[in-house]
Amino acid sequence: MPRTYELTTFLGQTVPVELVTELLDARLDGNSLLMRCATARYSPTIHNYYGTRCETVFAPPTPAAPATVQLDFCTPDIIRMRFYAGPPEALPANDTPMVVGQFDAPVDLSFSEDATTVQVASAAVQVVVAREPWQITISDLQGRVIWSTRPVDIAPLRRPAEQWNPSQQRWIFHNRYAYPLGVTAGGEQRVFASFGLQHDEHIYGFGEGFGPLDKRGTMQRLWLVEGFSNASPGAYKHTPFYMSTRGYGLYVNTAHATTFRVGNLDYTALSVIVDDTPLLDAYFIYGPTLKEILPRYTAITGAPAVPPRWSFGLWMGRISYDTQQQVATVAHELREHRIPCDVIHIDTNWFERDWECDWRFGAGRFPDPAAMLARLREQGFRVSVWQWPLLLVNTGIFQEASERGYLAKRPNGQTYTFSGFMADAGLFDYSNPAAVAWLQGRLQDLFALGVAVIKADFGEGAPPDAVYHGATGAAMHSLYPLLYNQAVFSATEAFYGTGNGIIWGRSAWAGSQRYPVHWSGDGVARFEDLACVLRSALSFGMSGFPFYSHDIGGFAGLPSPDLYVRWAQFGLFSSHARCHGEPPREPWAYGEEAEAIFRWYCELRYRLLPYIYSEAQECGRSSLPMLRALVLEYQDDPTTYTIADQYMFGRNLLVAPILDERTTRRVYLPHGLWVDYWTKTVRPGGCWCVVDAPLNQMPLYVRGGAIVPYGPLVQHTDEAPDTLATVEIYAPMDTGSYSVAGPTPRTISYQRTDSGLHVQIEPAGDAVELVLYGVMATAAVVDGNSVTLQAVAGGVRVLMHGAAVVEVG
Repeated sequence: MPRTYELTTFLGQTVPVELVTELLDARLDGNSLLMRCATARYSPTIHNYYGTRCETVFAPPTPAAPATVQLDFCTPDIIRMRFYAGPPEALPANDTPMVVGQFDAPVDLSFSEDATTVQVASAAVQVVVAREPWQITISDLQGRVIWSTRPVDIAPLRRPAEQWNPSQQRWIFHNRYAYPLGVTAGGEQRVFASFGLQHDEHIYGFGEGFGPLDKRGTMQRLWLVEGFSNASPGAYKHTPFYMSTRGYGLYVNTAHATTFRVGNLDYTALSVIVDDTPLLDAYFIYGPTLKEILPRYTAITGAPAVPPRWSFGLWMGRISYDTQQQVATVAHELREHRIPCDVIHIDTNWFERDWECDWRFGAGRFPDPAAMLARLREQGFRVSVWQWPLLLVNTGIFQEASERGYLAKRPNGQTYTFSGFMADAGLFDYSNPAAVAWLQGRLQDLFALGVAVIKADFGEGAPPDAVYHGATGAAMHSLYPLLYNQAVFSATEAFYGTGNGIIWGRSAWAGSQRYPVHWSGDGVARFEDLACVLRSALSFGMSGFPFYSHDIGGFAGLPSPDLYVRWAQFGLFSSHARCHGEPPREPWAYGEEAEAIFRWYCELRYRLLPYIYSEAQECGRSSLPMLRALVLEYQDDPTTYTIADQYMFGRNLLVAPILDERTTRRVYLPHGLWVDYWTKTVRPGGCWCVVDAPLNQMPLYVRGGAIVPYGPLVQHTDEAPDTLATVEIYAPMDTGSYSVAGPTPRTISYQRTDSGLHVQIEPAGDAVELVLYGVMATAAVVDGNSVTLQAVAGGVRVLMHGAAVVEVG
């Protein structure tokens, strides 16, 4: 029987801690507020209070060495806070690979102080520092509190000592589950802080997370692991960043193991604990909206790159195509079955021996890779190949990399090897510039052969007890994916040109949004994992990553035809769509009905490529995700705060995937007008509805007033890269416009006037089919000529060139 069932302690261990208690002095120097702070040492212990074992303190705190807190106003909306248990001159700069933003411009600040506070204000926020007990409070310019640190003491507990032992009382009732700003003074070195968590706050972010979208009430342990399904509390991709509906975001600039307690021990506090360091380096980001916070976060860690247009086509793979003939066969079958596709992925078996990655096609399996790649390119396919950062021992590539010093080492200088599921292996050291250059040379050879993209698999298991060239082991575990992503992406972009960089990556850390695309890892072929993948996609998008994918059908196991269809419907309305997993994953393997439904949705995706690629470009500019949680678009609607089973696909399409065996589901339509994509019925929002969803139909709605551009039906993206075939306008408002990205950027706009609805496409091109839904139309004039309107379900159709006027009722 366990000794106790009580809650864990804040740190998981009970050690002396030094907490910031009082402001000793402060001065404003340019954009920086420098503070010297008093600290006190507390020595908690575990005590049995009449049957409840609880952390408490019995002795009053003792003075400890002063600490430094510095606030740097990067912009009026972004404030960097560094706490260090030492003097100001020793404050670390903490330049990390995650932070690439430069904030050199002066910020206009006002400064004042009185007996109890120090106050600094920018054009966006007001910062008040209480002298004793020390506390930072940030408010908007109207005085509404946005964020505050937890002080070591609060007024209700500051009672005369003779009434009760104040140190004991304050610790038990205020501090034991939410330590104020401070650092451990014994045992493992850790830094921590706690912030106020209001009753109506909702918290999003932290990277990939297969659990709830709203992270309130959870503990987020940011330590990358192999997930082994998409229903695990572990994840391949973390980022120490979150956003609050209170109007702020917080990014902790570290690659060390980090824990966030989001109201799971103390319901009124959000706490952060960073291991193996005495430094807390955090960026406060003011919004006030979530949509404003995300681009300010990526201004710190780097703007997301937009992958090339062809990558938004279908990717087809399995684990694994084994031979050159097998690849040729699947390419032929894709075209024969009329499944539009742009990428064929060759997984672990393209080497001489399976999994033995040496970045060379195995001659026995692929006797003429150059001819194969050239032939596939003629058919409209690009090729992706798998790799990982593990070099199996007893191979020539391991021997070469080890002798050159390109692998992680043990403290004694020997190559670090550890067991994997294939054989013992060494780990490539991506912190070593010479090693990266050596590897990139091998990748360049593959690109020259005709390979288009590298799957950067694994990367989440760098051992912290290894020795690396350019980082400590404690930091390298989480930093590893960022360096790995960067090396492979940069090699791709160096060969194919700026703007054409791409990887297919499994692991990530803060800053990896600069190197897309990432996918959800190894899900299981079951409906339960499908719902988890959707939540993860939304969470990842709320963490600064616009692009995300997953294995259609699930990676491990054989999906039923119904599951394969439902996963495909969701997958083909994701930023990137890839079929992959244990064979088979090709749609014709699941029966005629499944193949027909897959084909229909895949064809729809390809027709929607002008919309999808335009939205991708907008996501790159705005740092907003392609799969967008409803709260991002409708933050003023509290109903959206916890909805995690539907999303906006770009700005105008609302998608409600079917995530179980049922053929109905509840859908929430936010405020405004919505048009059912299937029936073209106009529906008012601000309500829930129950909709039918037979196997061939996924609930899909278009936002009222939206312009949706289509291209022609093609089998791959190079067939018609600049063709606009159809423009659909849904329940048009007074005005609307849409920018179509592509080789020839176009602007589609409409405006209601007394003469009707004026629709304009600039620059004009070939004839375009214009379809209006949700309006009563009686006549149309195109290029000065009266034309006949054709009735369609829910609207009308007319052929136009550059401009048209449609009379509407």
